[in-house]
Amino acid sequence: MLLAGAVVVVLAVLAGIAVWATQRDVLDARERRDGLGRAAQTESRLLTAYVDEQTGLRGYLLSGDPGFLAPYDRSAAAVPELTDQLRSLWSDLDAPPALVEDLDAAHDAWAEHAADQIDRAVSDGVESASTVALVERGRERFDRIRSAERDLDAWVMAEQSRVAAQLADLQARLAALVVATLVALVLVAGTGCLVLWRAVGRPLGRLASATRAVADGDLSAPLPADGAPEVRTLAADVGAMRDRLTADLHGTQQALDALDQRGPVVAALRAALEPTGDAVDGICVAGRLDPAEGVLAGDWFDTVTLPDGRLGVVVGDVAGHGPESAVFALRLKHGLRTAIRTGLTPGDALGAVCAQLADDPPGRFATAFVAVADPTTGTVEHANAGHPSGLVFRGGELRSELATTGPLLSSIVLGRTWRTERCAWGSGDVLVVHTDGVTEARDAAGTEFGVDGIVASVGATGSDDARRMVDGVAAASMRFGGSGRRSDDHTVVCLQRTAG
Repeated sequence: MLLAGAVVVVLAVLAGIAVWATQRDVLDARERRDGLGRAAQTESRLLTAYVDEQTGLRGYLLSGDPGFLAPYDRSAAAVPELTDQLRSLWSDLDAPPALVEDLDAAHDAWAEHAADQIDRAVSDGVESASTVALVERGRERFDRIRSAERDLDAWVMAEQSRVAAQLADLQARLAALVVATLVALVLVAGTGCLVLWRAVGRPLGRLASATRAVADGDLSAPLPADGAPEVRTLAADVGAMRDRLTADLHGTQQALDALDQRGPVVAALRAALEPTGDAVDGICVAGRLDPAEGVLAGDWFDTVTLPDGRLGVVVGDVAGHGPESAVFALRLKHGLRTAIRTGLTPGDALGAVCAQLADDPPGRFATAFVAVADPTTGTVEHANAGHPSGLVFRGGELRSELATTGPLLSSIVLGRTWRTERCAWGSGDVLVVHTDGVTEARDAAGTEFGVDGIVASVGATGSDDARRMVDGVAAASMRFGGSGRRSDDHTVVCLQRTAG
C-alpha cells in the first residue's frame, strides 16, 4: 500500500510538472501566434498607406488637380505611426530588425523623390515634374518598397507556419500526457486494490469469522495469522485477548458468586451516597462522579436547599475505596448536610462533623469543601478542609481560587476550627469544585493535569452551560491520563448563578 501510494504520488507530480511545462509552452506559442497576426495586420495597413501615397501622387501629376494630393497627405501622416507600431511589434517578436529598417529606408527614398516632384509641379508645372526620367526613377524606388515589403511578409508567413506546427505538436503532446497519466493511475489503482484485497481484505474476513466464533463462546476456535504484517499483529492481539479471557473465566465466576452475596448491601450503600439533587431558583447545578474502580467510590457530593432560598453544596474525598470508606463518606455527607440545614456556617459545620470523629482510627481521614451560595445577594460563603481549591470562572476565565481554610477532617484534629470566607458571585459566574483525582491525572511523561488543565478545558467549552463544563473537564482529565487504569476517583461539580 505504501509503495502504491508512493508510485501514485510520484506519477502525479511528474505528470503535473510535464503538463504544466507543456501548457506553458502552448501559451507562449499562442502568444507568439497572436503577435505575428498583429504584425501582419500592421504591415498590411502600412502597405495600403504606401499605395495610397503613390496613387495620390500619380493622379496629381496626370491631372494637375491638387485635390488628388489629399490621400497622399493622409497616408504620409499615418506612415510614421504605423512604422513605429510595426517596429515595436517586431521587437516583441525578436524578429530580424533589418527587414523593418530596409522597408522604412526604401519608403524614405521614395517619399523624398515624391516631395521633389510635387515641388517641381508647384513651381514649374506638372509637365516639368512628370518627365519620363522622373517617372521612371519614382517607379524604381517604389519597386524597392514592394521588394522590402515582400521580404518582410515572407518572414511573417514562414514564422506563422512554424508556430502553427509547434502548437499542433504541443497539443498532441498534452493529450498524450493526459492519456498516459490516466492509464498509469488506473493500472496502479487496480494493482493496489488487488494487493489490498489479497494482503488485507481476505485475511481480515477470515479473522473476523474466527473472532465471531470466539465471541459466540468457542474459545478454542483457530485464529488465522496470514496476510499483511498489520493483520498478523491484529490476529496475535486477538489471540492474546482470547487466552486472557480463558484464564480469567474462573476468577470472574468466583467474583460473580461473591457479588451475588454482597450485592444488596453494596447497592443500598451506593444509593445512599447518591446526591439528592436539591436545587433553588437562580442556581444551576451539574456534577458527575467517576469511580476509579467498582461501584463504591471514596468521592461524594451533594446539595441541600435552605429555607431562605440559598443552596448548600458539600464535596468530599475519603481516603481509600470500598465499603469502609463508603460508610465513612456516608457519615460525613449526612453530618454536613444536617449541620448546614440547621443554619451553621460552612466552617462551623466542618467543626461540628469533625467532633463526631473522636472514636475513628487516626488513619481514617477525608477532605471536604462546603459552601452556601446565595443567588439573591450574589455571594458564596465557603470553608475548605484540606480540599483542592474551588475555582470561580467568569466568562470562561478563572477569576479566583477558594483555597484551604483549615485542616482535613480526622480524629487527630479534634478541637481545630475552620474559617468561613465569603466571595462575590456575579450573574453567570460558575463555581467549580473538584477532587484531587481530576488534577492529579498524569500523562505518560508523569505530568499532572493540574488546575491549568481545568482552566484550558473551561476555556475550550465556555461557561454558558454547567453540564457541558462538567463533562468537558471530566473528559479532558480522563483523556490526559490515558487509557490505563485510574488510581483515584474523579468528581467535578459546577454551580452557575443564573439570577440577575
